[in-house]
Amino acid sequence: MRQYFAIAAFGLLTACARLDHVQIGEIDQSQGTLIPFNVQVSQFGFEAAAAAELGRAVSKGRTAEQFQQLRDILALMNMGPRTGNPVYDDEYANKVMDYIYAECPTGKMTGLTSVREAKAFGAVSGEIVRLSGYCIL
Repeated sequence: MRQYFAIAAFGLLTACARLDHVQIGEIDQSQGTLIPFNVQVSQFGFEAAAAAELGRAVSKGRTAEQFQQLRDILALMNMGPRTGNPVYDDEYANKVMDYIYAECPTGKMTGLTSVREAKAFGAVSGEIVRLSGYCIL
């Protein structure tokens, strides 16, 4: 029993961060007063194939084989081009513009930096979009 707990704890406590995209713009100070702003949105997801792999690692015999078959089927179902891990709400980043306009009502911005990254905690993952820049008043 202690062995299963140790394997489960290891799987849940190990984490990995991945940087997917960074874009940095130029800062134009000639247009007016610059006020810095930061916006971040994130969403959690669940990777079923990783959960099946964790189940395979903690089980033995026929059950381990069934978990491996399930993992392989889930991996084949999710083949093809994709960026990042699956999330619960695919439209979570659509709210970024609303948050930016709340921080910068004029809509005039410069020096935008956008960062898209992911953090994985075993079968659970988080996708994060961060934007920072300067609002021109």
